Amino acid sequence: MKIRPIAEKDWPTLKNIVQAQEHFRPAEIRVALEIIDFALKQNREEDYIIRLVEGEDHEILGYVCYGKAPLTDAVYDLYWIIVHPAYQNQGAGSFLLNYAQQDLKRRQARLLLIETSSLPAYAKPRAFYAKHGFQEIARIKDYYEQGDDKIIFGKVLNSW
Repeated sequence: MKIRPIAEKDWPTLKNIVQAQEHFRPAEIRVALEIIDFALKQNREEDYIIRLVEGEDHEILGYVCYGKAPLTDAVYDLYWIIVHPAYQNQGAGSFLLNYAQQDLKRRQARLLLIETSSLPAYAKPRAFYAKHGFQEIARIKDYYEQGDDKIIFGKVLNSW
């Protein structure tokens, strides 16, 4: 597997990967695609850093998107880590997450936060984060809607 930056030519494939996620609601798909659009148009990687993972045949398996949380001292948010369902459970997600963590350590990131839903459809992503050393550090009851809490996972990357 290989990591590379996003390029304009990747748009159709990334759209397909986002739309293939069975647990994503229409609003989540719309926001993910808007962020990809924004990242392709920005001149600098300040708000959204997107990296793709390619397989041996240069096919895009998935992507990770992260960026610095505004008004913080070296805190970053992981916005999306998405692998096409055909390639899940084959290491691509772990490869992307490990890459992001190493990149953020180089950028002197102190803390990486990930927010997700408490719905049963998000059990696999929550287990994935826990498997990679992230801990639930906050929960906001009924945040997204009644019965759907916002769960925030966190991991210290650099401590001074």
